Amino acid sequence: MKLRSPIALIAFYVAFGASAQAQAAAPKLDPSWVSWQASTKTATFALIAGYPGAKSPFNFNGFVDGELTFLVPTGATVVMNFVNDDGVPHSAEVISGSGAIPNMSIAPGVAIPRAYTRKALEGMNQGEKDAMRFSVPTAGDYRIFCGVPGHGLSGMWVRFKVDGTATEAKLVPTPKTTGS
Repeated sequence: MKLRSPIALIAFYVAFGASAQAQAAAPKLDPSWVSWQASTKTATFALIAGYPGAKSPFNFNGFVDGELTFLVPTGATVVMNFVNDDGVPHSAEVISGSGAIPNMSIAPGVAIPRAYTRKALEGMNQGEKDAMRFSVPTAGDYRIFCGVPGHGLSGMWVRFKVDGTATEAKLVPTPKTTGS
């Protein structure tokens, strides 16, 4: 194909570049992020802040704005192994799944006791790790949220669902709906 007009040439590169960028930014589920031990009802989740190559540095495992759901059965013990892979400080805490996204960490442990990393407000530096270990309550909808001011509002949150019908822990893409 021969493009003669400078405008057509620019349009071609803009369209091709945007398409390639969108494809590169699409998050992928990695099955190694979650394991389920049925005998102890323990779900382990590798929670990665600032996953490399994502469309935004404000992400968990490459996902933003609730695009990912971590699903666990009621009565499970959850171990979230948090690591910050980004050059900006990040944290993680489980908050309510309803209402507006807060601007920052307010009261870690309110939604589920012990379901937050250290330095919830100021965030942990690149390479720092923490492990959250907690038991889930009865069924409910929650969010895993970065408590550093502005990060959650910038899209740094994924969904966390405790489901009485679930038989194992797993990660699933969140169906697109209106609202959050």
